[in-house]
Amino acid sequence: MIYKIKGTLTSALFVVAVLLVLSLLVLTPMLSMIILAGVFAYAVRPIARRLEPFLRYQSLAIMVAMVVVILPLIIIVIYCIDALIQSAPAIISAVKATNMGNVTTSSIQNSPQFTQYFPTSLYPYLGSATGMVETVVSDILRGVASYMVGLVQSLPNLALELFVFFAATFYLARDGDRLWSYVDMAIPHERKGFFQNLFRETDNVLKSIFYGHFLTAMLVGVISGIGFYLMGYPYSLFLGILTGFTQVVPFIGHWPTYTVLALYDLFTGNYLRMVLVILLSIALSVLDMYLRPQISGRYADIHPMIFLLGFICGPLLLGLVGFIIGPLILGVAYAAVLAYKKSKTSEKEGEIQDKA
Repeated sequence: MIYKIKGTLTSALFVVAVLLVLSLLVLTPMLSMIILAGVFAYAVRPIARRLEPFLRYQSLAIMVAMVVVILPLIIIVIYCIDALIQSAPAIISAVKATNMGNVTTSSIQNSPQFTQYFPTSLYPYLGSATGMVETVVSDILRGVASYMVGLVQSLPNLALELFVFFAATFYLARDGDRLWSYVDMAIPHERKGFFQNLFRETDNVLKSIFYGHFLTAMLVGVISGIGFYLMGYPYSLFLGILTGFTQVVPFIGHWPTYTVLALYDLFTGNYLRMVLVILLSIALSVLDMYLRPQISGRYADIHPMIFLLGFICGPLLLGLVGFIIGPLILGVAYAAVLAYKKSKTSEKEGEIQDKA
């Protein structure tokens, strides 16, 4: 018994496992950044391979690909922060201009624009709805202000996280093949079929997420931004980005932005623009219902509940990066289940053929 324990404690596999666990503990503060870097490295590598014949050097091609992929995202984040800061006074003024805080049931009953379009039975609900809108807007502004203060206070840690993210993205994009060679070495021969299915299904899931969901969200955001600009909304680019962000989330889509804009036009009496924004939202819903299944179905048909839980639970656990990492982790777990199912099916088919 003692000999077996000594043999286990001194085995190479046990030593490697202990060191890997200790390494994971050391990397815990930056683990989310490393995972996020792996996701971006997955997107950077195909671009770098296309650029390498023209740039000759692999490292240079990877750095250019990183600029192509990451720099637009950084610009968008900076623009959104700036737009939030600049638009806060305008949002407060808009809320006051619509007189939401003073809207009551009696004021609605005495307002010609409401009595013309809404039945008497809806007056109490309209009064409470406007008060709720004001509360939501105030809570959002306070939350944004609190987040900005926390962001400024954590600038040194944020700079360190960004450094780790960029460095990890570069090295994973350049030396990712070496990592897979170590993984392949550790896989027993009888399990290689399962892991081959796992890698294939994971690749399909990632492509489904990137092309089927993120690409569709980008398209909806671009169309929304153009539509908002043509309809005369202020901060149309920011509204388009916000619409694209919410479009990624299943069961939510672009409706929050369009609902707020329609309510704003309703309370300010701009009924023509309200009708136009509602028509645009319906058109985008039809586009999404057609485009998303068409693109995602080519790779992996992932249940929307997986993405919904990923988008909700990911940020709660990992912060802002959880919006990306959460759905990806659940998507990879879904791929592992599919790979296991296919491996078991293949084993049963092999046993049937052997018996026959």
